[in-house]
Amino acid sequence: MNKFLTVFILMASLYAVGQDSLRGIIIDNYTQTPIKEAIVNNGNQTVITQEDGRFALSCTGNMTIKVSQENYETWQAKDLSCNSELVVRMNATALNLSTFEVRGEKMVNQSDASTAQSVNVLSEKDLNRTTGLFLEEAVNLQTGVRMEKRTMSGGQRFTIRGYGNNTNFNGMGYKAYFNGIPLTDANGTTILDDIDFSTLGKVEIIKGPASSLYGTGIGGVVNMYTAKPKQFGTSIEENIIAGSYGLLRSTTSLKSNTETSTIALNYGVQNYDGYRVHSASQKRYLSFMGDFNVNKKQSFSTYFAYNNSYEELAGQLDSAKFFNRENVGEEKYLKNNGRVEIESYRAGLTHNYAFNKYISNQTTAFLSSSTLTQAYAVGLSDNISQNVGGRSVFTLFFPLGKKYELTGNIGAEIQQSKGNYKSFGLMNSVLGDLRANNDITAFQGNYFMEWNLEMPYRFRLSAGASANQINYTVLDRMATSGNTNHLDGSGTHQFNTVITPRIALEKELGKHQMVFINVAQGYSPPTTSDFVIAYTGEINKNLKPEMATQIELGTRGSVLQNKLSWQVAIFDMNIKDKITAKAVVDDSGVVLYSYGVNAGNQRNLGAEMALSYVIVKDEKKTLSLLRPFANFTYNAFTYSDFKSDANDNTQTRDYTGNTVIGVPPMVFNAGIDAETNFGVYANVNFQYVDDMYVTFDNAHSAPAYTLLNAKVGYHKEFGKHLKVDAFVGGNNLTNSLYYNMVFVNWEKGPKPSIYAPGAYEALFYGGLKLNYTF
Repeated sequence: MNKFLTVFILMASLYAVGQDSLRGIIIDNYTQTPIKEAIVNNGNQTVITQEDGRFALSCTGNMTIKVSQENYETWQAKDLSCNSELVVRMNATALNLSTFEVRGEKMVNQSDASTAQSVNVLSEKDLNRTTGLFLEEAVNLQTGVRMEKRTMSGGQRFTIRGYGNNTNFNGMGYKAYFNGIPLTDANGTTILDDIDFSTLGKVEIIKGPASSLYGTGIGGVVNMYTAKPKQFGTSIEENIIAGSYGLLRSTTSLKSNTETSTIALNYGVQNYDGYRVHSASQKRYLSFMGDFNVNKKQSFSTYFAYNNSYEELAGQLDSAKFFNRENVGEEKYLKNNGRVEIESYRAGLTHNYAFNKYISNQTTAFLSSSTLTQAYAVGLSDNISQNVGGRSVFTLFFPLGKKYELTGNIGAEIQQSKGNYKSFGLMNSVLGDLRANNDITAFQGNYFMEWNLEMPYRFRLSAGASANQINYTVLDRMATSGNTNHLDGSGTHQFNTVITPRIALEKELGKHQMVFINVAQGYSPPTTSDFVIAYTGEINKNLKPEMATQIELGTRGSVLQNKLSWQVAIFDMNIKDKITAKAVVDDSGVVLYSYGVNAGNQRNLGAEMALSYVIVKDEKKTLSLLRPFANFTYNAFTYSDFKSDANDNTQTRDYTGNTVIGVPPMVFNAGIDAETNFGVYANVNFQYVDDMYVTFDNAHSAPAYTLLNAKVGYHKEFGKHLKVDAFVGGNNLTNSLYYNMVFVNWEKGPKPSIYAPGAYEALFYGGLKLNYTF
């Protein structure tokens, strides 16, 4: 069969010589890697791409071509001119859980995600299975990952394989990127309030340390990408979504996909009264992304975003109020008009250059700036910060005879964050004394390399490491001659350079099946929010960095003509010097602040399994798609040599052997996607989350819950220019009691307020999307 295809392609290429021709390359829209085995047809001639993704068709005038590949959405363009060089960008489907190309990764512009590691990939269809506005609705249907939020659309954090809930505020312990630009600053903090999730087209979650490509971050890496135009041409799009409790979102987009460029300009306005008292959310987003192919050797990508976010804070509920489904807030939050206000700018420029087929480079420069004001129960924070840096990676390819090939990535990522962080007292919305006023500068440098050796019998060995450099400088502006009672917190703290290695071995069992073993070490230093306690102004200098080693064994693949696909993994992660947040509450149970402590060691043993079966996939049938899916996550996480503090006195409590808090032992998801050839589609998903402990002594737990969500829609193309997509849906259709976040490990207070509740009743929504292509 392969010989026949080779002869066929050669004959087609010879036929095109001496005539006008349409030439081009077919690439993945997000990874920019060439797509092999894509079928290109112009009605008279058909060619099939090989590993370089290139094709050539004879051309006698303006023509239409259609491109298809089993793992990608069909691409079509009309009225293409001859003698042009076309770049076809295709979007992967969400149908096959195991899509991977091992042999194709020898190309110098390979994807960042290693095949010998567990990675969850969410396509645009996955992201829009419900409203498409709240990322946790899609992420929480994945194995090994939980995404929580404190407000209607703010205070989000990822917990990956039980890691990332070190703090009750925002995200730490993992790294997040948006179009290649770090969302995690040099302080190690990830704030997602100002990210427009509705414009995402792909999310990639690497589970566990990815040190040989990203440096720090024990939990893993979250890569997010703006949705790119799917079809050829220029279009304008309007998307409106309305729902329960005053939800109203409008997004206006201008998109263009030409022979040499792809651009998307998005403007969004989102308002939500919220299903809790004092929980309104207001968002304003403006973003631009563009990919520009200069020639066969080089391309540019650029991204710019302005974001304005306002989230009201109602505080949390104690257990009695949560179980009674009371719609109340904490009095001190309400009297202080609790809120989080963020205004931010973010920009980046990426240059890709292929020197030849053996070496290429990708370099990104980025900067961001933000102001953040947060009023909470007993105070107000006022911060302004800037982040600047760059990332550069050289990818190398060395053919070593007929049986061996060596590819490598060598690079560095550096960034510096500078900011002024103030904390004031606040009572009944009256501003009190200045508690803290610190200028904090954080520098982080990650220097990494990874080598991949292709060997006989379809083996592949990967090995690499990173050197990680972090330091903090604090200037305490309250340490003045007129404030002699204040303890000066100024100083510089430089952590020792840490080397974190990774080694992995994978074996292809066939074209669509593989197994792997992966051993990786991760490193997470204390963040500046751990290092500096804003509420008190204290410098928490005794904190040590966390270190972790993960051993993972996994398999992914598909059989039955790719209808049945799977991902399975078991892992053992050992974490040393675990930093855990301790919430300090007053006598009424209100959380005053949280601070970090090195509590001891933690062992995370877990298993993950995901299955998908495409029962029907045929555009000619009335029921054109029917695909059920299910996944299961099991977590057996325990503490070892784990104590409440390092004082070793009568107040110290030993939690060795107890179950890790804030992580459900079991999570089960199931769903079904269905489509018809006349435009009707439906998505249904079910989720079960087990109960989980929320205190180190395992005396208190959050309840288990189930969620049932459904969406029905109709999409149709009218003529050659207008596309319409109308839909309705509902979340929590069974009116289950569930939470969005739980504050773990509190101190003091008889009835702590720890629950950020979800909606007590079903939430409904409807939307209309209009797309006009010129």
